[in-house]
Amino acid sequence: MDTKRVEHYRDQLIHLRSRTRDELNRMIDVVLDDAQPFGEHDRQTSESVEKEILLESAEESLRRQVTDALDRIADGSFGLCQDCGKAITKTRLDALPYTSYCVACEAKHEVSRR
Repeated sequence: MDTKRVEHYRDQLIHLRSRTRDELNRMIDVVLDDAQPFGEHDRQTSESVEKEILLESAEESLRRQVTDALDRIADGSFGLCQDCGKAITKTRLDALPYTSYCVACEAKHEVSRR
């Protein structure tokens, strides 16, 4: 992959990391603002806390994937499937610049997670 294209993906990943962090923080703030004080509506409070935990988990997962992709750019393995070693298509990288797998290997991972 040429240097210009790698830099394009690097810029996208840095922007995505920042935008995602900001958006998820905003969503967490909304959840916390909607949470009722303890004693008033325990069920609603519990649901709000669960949502907050899920959002934080999603943020951490995406942040880890983006960081891993930036590490792959640094070590020269970006754009190569971490399983089979083949090039990940431009279409897939354009949609998911943080992906670690080609479509075929991702499908295998999806099946094994079920």
